[in-house]
Amino acid sequence: MAYPTFGSFSLNDSNYICQNVEYRTIPNREISLEPISRKPGKKYLSNEFGERRIKLSGFIIGSSASDLQTKIDSLHTSVTRVSSGTLAFDATRSITATLSSLVIIDPQYSQTMVPFEMEFVAAAPFFEGTQLTANTTVANAVTTKTITTTISGSVFAEPTFTFTATAGSGYTTTSGITVTYSPTSEYVTWSGGANFLPKGGSVQFDYANLLILQSGVEVNSAGAFSRWEPGSTTVSVAFGGSTQGGTLALVYKPRYL
Repeated sequence: MAYPTFGSFSLNDSNYICQNVEYRTIPNREISLEPISRKPGKKYLSNEFGERRIKLSGFIIGSSASDLQTKIDSLHTSVTRVSSGTLAFDATRSITATLSSLVIIDPQYSQTMVPFEMEFVAAAPFFEGTQLTANTTVANAVTTKTITTTISGSVFAEPTFTFTATAGSGYTTTSGITVTYSPTSEYVTWSGGANFLPKGGSVQFDYANLLILQSGVEVNSAGAFSRWEPGSTTVSVAFGGSTQGGTLALVYKPRYL
């Protein structure tokens, strides 16, 4: 299947020919400014990437007028009517997007070929790569574990970071876990209160959705979920009451502009 693709539908083959693709521009950047009283200029408040818009243009080819109409119908069925899908331009990066506009022009000189122009909108503005996983073993009686890792991509990642206790019956002595993102000193904490983590149980820190899950069930959290910037970084994991061993798993998809 030739790229680009939308889900399993190819937008560049013998029937649909992409001539121009505009996808390397950065997403819209929303910059917030505020007037300064009795002074020229404005005060800079913040900036954040908004949606990304991707444009494609090319031709739809049919063997006859009726076959051309069939190809157009297939495009509507597989792309226009889909609320959102995976738009990919190569095998390593993709983005979730929705078709926002499609223009098909009918030149009178041809009944077997028509040009098209389409625009996709991606609410989450970054391309994502293949999911990466890094596992670290936590030994028995450890109270603090420091991990150095490298975050891939060109923009921040929002990983899931999971501690899974060693299997067994009963409970560990782990009553709390604090994950500190060292570059900013921001941390997020799970507290079991008077309850210890069961053996074989897990605590997942979901940075994308700002959640903590204990064995799959959402629990209260405290602190700030950091953005993990690209490059080498250090994370500190502190265990309240120590641990009887287990594993730490870092899972994320690299993001790219």
